[in-house]
Amino acid sequence: MSSTVYLNGDWLAADQAKVSVFDRGFLFADGIYEVVPVYSGKPFLLEQHLARLHRSLAALNIPSREDAFWQSLIAQLLRQNAITDGLIYFQVTRGAEAQRSHLPQTELNPTIFASVSPMPVHWDIPTPAKVTLCEDIRWLRCDIKSISLLGNIMLKQVAQQRGALEPLLHRDDMITEGASSNYFAVKHGILYTAPADHLILPGITRMWVLELARQLGLEVREEPFSVSDLEQLDELFLTSSSREVQPIGQIDDIIIGAGRCGAVTQQLAEAFHASKQAYLSKES
Repeated sequence: MSSTVYLNGDWLAADQAKVSVFDRGFLFADGIYEVVPVYSGKPFLLEQHLARLHRSLAALNIPSREDAFWQSLIAQLLRQNAITDGLIYFQVTRGAEAQRSHLPQTELNPTIFASVSPMPVHWDIPTPAKVTLCEDIRWLRCDIKSISLLGNIMLKQVAQQRGALEPLLHRDDMITEGASSNYFAVKHGILYTAPADHLILPGITRMWVLELARQLGLEVREEPFSVSDLEQLDELFLTSSSREVQPIGQIDDIIIGAGRCGAVTQQLAEAFHASKQAYLSKES
């Protein structure tokens, strides 16, 4: 059965939704997206996700809508698709005009698309995964959640070819992030992650894990660790909205923490699950 999606004011079967061939998202990747996890019908960390959506749109000078608009879209998507646990996807482009032009010739109405896909809620700690070291070939405004993801896709293809879950990206010898994740390292009990500058996307899960770490009394340093540090790390894990806290046991031929989930990683994964449970226990 086809899912129901939202497109520019209309609710349509997914296979019936169409955009103009002159939409600037299609021609130039001139747009942004946002992904929001939903547990038991409740969008998790929604305020932070919407703040990032507004920030990305502002960076592109594309007008946004009020929070109530996006909140209503989420509720309707969940209801029309009978989904309680899933991932909400928003995409906003600058819009379409009558011909292809690098700069829009008139003020355009943004194209707004929204969909939802099911995602089971998990409460376990995933098995440590393998990642692969790759040079960060992407553009220099990774802080914008742009729909221009060609570099990310190319890097994910490399990871797949190497039998890895995700690339571990580096720029000028310093670790940045993954193609769709942020990374954390643990050394001598101290938690390290790259600073939220223009070289990484400030992940909402990253932000929440940092908050949980501080609540647990862990020492946190938002400073990059280097490629040369990798063999000395005690633990490594990645974060994202879909994977939450994913332990890493291997970087190419380097084994991290004997290939097992480390104590700090486990502590943070359990704290993340506990925060989900506390959120779900709240009355609406």
